[in-house]
Amino acid sequence: MRTTQSTSSVSPPTPRATPTTTWLPDFARIRGKVPLAIADQIEQAIQAGLLRPGDTLPAQRTVADVLGFHLNTINAGFREAARRGLILSRTRRGSVVSALARSV
Repeated sequence: MRTTQSTSSVSPPTPRATPTTTWLPDFARIRGKVPLAIADQIEQAIQAGLLRPGDTLPAQRTVADVLGFHLNTINAGFREAARRGLILSRTRRGSVVSALARSV
């Protein structure tokens, strides 16, 4: 049996930027009001050590796309988490876990 090798060159895959954290809210665990459930899941992830102070959360648009909710709903969940002191959100800079969150 004869094998043929291709002489065409294949360029190596380009590296992709990876987010600081791969955490996302779990759609299956969302009960009741979605914004409150998202804030609760952020709080639980911090308590479990999945998110630490300084970690960057995924973009709200990414969370909305993955979960299938409207961006305003996700925004309300992040605002609730910020109100609780869990995260700091800055326009066009993203959201990070607050240094005060570890005492929650």
